[in-house]
Amino acid sequence: MRISRHRLIVIAGRMLVLAAILTGAEFGVRNGILNRLFFSSPTEILAAFHTQFAHGTLLPDIGMTLIETLLGLAAGSFVGMAAGLILPQLPAISGMIEPYLMLLNGIPVIVIAPLFILWLGLGISSKIGISLYIVFFAMFIPVYTASLRLDRTLVNALHVMGANPWQIFWKIVVPSAMPSVFTGLKISGGLALVGAVIGEFVASRAGLGHMILYASGTLDTPTLYAGIIILAIFAVLLSLTVDALGPILIHWRFRDEK
Repeated sequence: MRISRHRLIVIAGRMLVLAAILTGAEFGVRNGILNRLFFSSPTEILAAFHTQFAHGTLLPDIGMTLIETLLGLAAGSFVGMAAGLILPQLPAISGMIEPYLMLLNGIPVIVIAPLFILWLGLGISSKIGISLYIVFFAMFIPVYTASLRLDRTLVNALHVMGANPWQIFWKIVVPSAMPSVFTGLKISGGLALVGAVIGEFVASRAGLGHMILYASGTLDTPTLYAGIIILAIFAVLLSLTVDALGPILIHWRFRDEK
């Protein structure tokens, strides 16, 4: 009962904060307290949603950004996880390429994004590439670190029992890295969206990033806020989806918590 009551209080508090923000924005913009050039009221944002939908551009823009984000997230997570699991098993190769991977990770994405546009063109491929690039490192680094810090007692025990490297990999390395895979996914969900939008900012013909950039250039503040709100909803949905994968990827931890 205490937990459910606490949760009810938290939800009610969140709703009150949201209502206060919406009411304050509406009142402030309508009465000239907030400059319409920089702020927009909820009613104006709803009107912008309706206008974009009526023009037939809203759903295609949403679909484009959604596809870029999901494909970049899936591909980047898979490649980052695979590299993070396999490289520690190959010490010589890992030692050779690790400095270069860390160097690439240190380059700001906004700097390297134009190269993806140059290599892959203005279409969807470049946006997926940028998203993949960001997600790769978000997944690779925690998985790689976890694969290097194995419980040597378990590894030695399997060696004594005659296990080969392949069996040790599947019985020790992969399960030990799963919590880090889950962590990487939680980080990567938002970063995949960031990568797609950055690509759309740099060069694009469609997508929410394109819509926001165009609205900013034409001082269409309500449409600008509408695009930001959609991106925020995307980010929340991605986070909730990743949270739902937790009991699947690391079911033993969730079982222990219960």
